Amino acid sequence: MGSSWCPRCGNDLVAPTEYDKAWRCSRHGQILPLTILARIDEPAIHHVRDHAEVPLWLPDPMPVGWALAGLATVGNAPDGYRATAVSLQGPAPLGGAGEWLIVAEEPGIGLGASYAGTAMAAPPPVSTELPAAKVHALGHPTPLWPVTDALADRSAYVGEAAGVWLWLISFPADAGYAVLEDLAVTDLRGQHLPILETGEFSLRLRPGH
Repeated sequence: MGSSWCPRCGNDLVAPTEYDKAWRCSRHGQILPLTILARIDEPAIHHVRDHAEVPLWLPDPMPVGWALAGLATVGNAPDGYRATAVSLQGPAPLGGAGEWLIVAEEPGIGLGASYAGTAMAAPPPVSTELPAAKVHALGHPTPLWPVTDALADRSAYVGEAAGVWLWLISFPADAGYAVLEDLAVTDLRGQHLPILETGEFSLRLRPGH
């Protein structure tokens, strides 16, 4: 496992002590820690899937040329991880290299919002707005709404699947066009997918860095 940071801003956290059992951020106070796994292999994936309270999403099938490039969690193993994030790298639809971050999180965690660069912790879709895209999550069509105030160098979509938030953040912005196609994701907690290839380790899983 790696070091621990704030899932909302990426700042270093003050670790629990004998007198204070909470992780604390200088900006956000008491918070669950974000941990970026130091390696991407089957034991690491099994550890996360066995302790996650939210889905661990991965495209199924993996798009041609794309590979897993990172894995992060929010929370701790004994109490169950409350958010998961995977990084995927591959060719962007309009040329060059692209990266996706797929996040599953309970309300109030703030990880997907921090990756998107939005000020909203978890923007609920406005019922009068039409979704911009759909993914197939566990075989079910899942509408996603665009995050209109995402930072200019990325695109971000958010919806709800399996009772929690599902975010897809893409770098550069045009790499998100893949979500407008027939993208399907599956929860690794209930299905084994062999990880045959990994990409260059992602530097985007720590917010703000």
